[in-house]
Amino acid sequence: MKDTEYYDVRVQRDAAIPMRDGVALFADIYSPVGEGQFPALLMRSPYDKSHSEFITYMHPEWYARQGFIVVTQDVRGKYASEGEFRPYHFERQDGADTIRFVKSLPKCNGKIGMYGFSYVGATQLHASVEAPEELTAIAPAFTNDGYYEDWSYKNGALLLAFLQSWSVFLAPDQAARKGHPDEIGAVLDNLNHICEGYGHLPLNDHPKISREFAPYYYEWLEHPTFDDYWKQWHLGDMSSFSTPALHIGGWYDVFLQGTLRNYRRMTTDCQNEQVRASQKLVIGPWYHMPWSQLVGEADFGQDGGNVVNDVQLRWFQHWLQGVDNGVMDEPPVSIFVMGENKWRQEHQWPLARTQYTKFYIHSAGGANSLTGDGWLDTGAPQSEPADLYVYNPFDPVPSLGGHSCCIAGLTPMGPKDQRPVEIRNDVLVYFTAPLQEDVELTGPVDAVIYASSTADDTDFTVKLVDVHPDGKSINLLEGIQRASYRESNDQPSPIVPGEIYEYRFCVGSTSNLFKAGHRIGVEISSSNFPAFDRNLNRFHVNKDAGYTDIQNATQKIYHDAAHPTHLVLPVIPRQNA
Repeated sequence: MKDTEYYDVRVQRDAAIPMRDGVALFADIYSPVGEGQFPALLMRSPYDKSHSEFITYMHPEWYARQGFIVVTQDVRGKYASEGEFRPYHFERQDGADTIRFVKSLPKCNGKIGMYGFSYVGATQLHASVEAPEELTAIAPAFTNDGYYEDWSYKNGALLLAFLQSWSVFLAPDQAARKGHPDEIGAVLDNLNHICEGYGHLPLNDHPKISREFAPYYYEWLEHPTFDDYWKQWHLGDMSSFSTPALHIGGWYDVFLQGTLRNYRRMTTDCQNEQVRASQKLVIGPWYHMPWSQLVGEADFGQDGGNVVNDVQLRWFQHWLQGVDNGVMDEPPVSIFVMGENKWRQEHQWPLARTQYTKFYIHSAGGANSLTGDGWLDTGAPQSEPADLYVYNPFDPVPSLGGHSCCIAGLTPMGPKDQRPVEIRNDVLVYFTAPLQEDVELTGPVDAVIYASSTADDTDFTVKLVDVHPDGKSINLLEGIQRASYRESNDQPSPIVPGEIYEYRFCVGSTSNLFKAGHRIGVEISSSNFPAFDRNLNRFHVNKDAGYTDIQNATQKIYHDAAHPTHLVLPVIPRQNA
């Protein structure tokens, strides 16, 4: 590895970058002071280029000191840049035009990388589709493979807290741009009090989300199915992908599944063997932001701190500066194993040695709450009565932590003790006996639920928890399936009240060591609010339903020989872990 060389940095503010339609987007350019040419790093953000996602990354000048030209740009319609902000709509072409401008900078050596997380991670992926030959390497972090599944909706349910809070978070500068600077304070007040509005109905007429300053929220609600609106940005086909990518995510991030899908598809579907071999994956114990050893109610130890800047620097030094630092000689997958609180390198995702094991729910018909008679084990049920509960949308099960975005004070994020919801009778609770030895679960978790409802549409939720010896029950994953979307996100259809249906869906992915004495726990219910919107127990796809549309539903969860409700858990043999 070369000796460290630090550069002085010269900054050009508000450089105009013309787009193909004549709109100018503005950027700050941080240039190393020195002879010769340098590779460039580009960040395209809707969150103000002067900020440059400093909440998680080191400042652009830090990267410029290492010998990179760093260009941070406001996307179309945000802050200094011209045009109208329409999330997602212009990122491919604007990204390509910006890359070509950066490549033409006199001091640029022609090698260009991109970095950033969340929306800014997506701007990299879409630019790599539009202008693959101009990009040398990217580092998309905490982002998704599209904007429908696991971004706006999950198996038919709206990611309510995320979309409502994020919509208002994006709005203050829009008030100023539209000639209403006097209303910025009101918009910020709406953001600070958005939690108070999560229960408002109808969803498509929200008093805290301005149609003038945040019209995109209502646009997303107009497309509740995976239609052509969403498909235009979906990254499902990775066969022609050609850019080395460092995929970064967190076990409690809302976009985790998309991050994992991106890595997996690029390492399996891409036609170019060299490109398949140039993908890396790093998953830490974090939620969306910031990235710290302290996440929710958990302390993951010193190893759980933010390592992204160092990992990312090595990545770009290799691909853009030609530094022989061994980064590509290391195994491609780095995961943080929670519970053990250690990093481990692997050769694939999911792990090839995974033993996918069915864990079945059991009871004598009364698994309601912590005081119920439910249990969990690997033996298939034979003849057991169904568990039942009433789901009342006026009193949904509250979200405690989980996978949401983006501000922990406004949305349910991270690990938290679930006992305050496990005491409810509308939550079915199933725990294993205390484990006799450590059990590691690393990989995707799938649910197979057999259920009936008195409604023609409803939701079923599943949660995986780590139950500590003191009774504390820490959430690892939560999933949801809207009954009407059981077969497709494209064409929802009602269910027949009283009929038993099989619901198969991915709960999520995790890596956790359940230590001896702990128990593996599963919760089943019909709401997780406000992480997801409440199903009103009526088949109504549009988002204009109100309070008078709410009705109760009696739910039955079956676990017998013909209907063996279970979770498929990714058990990793400890001797090889």
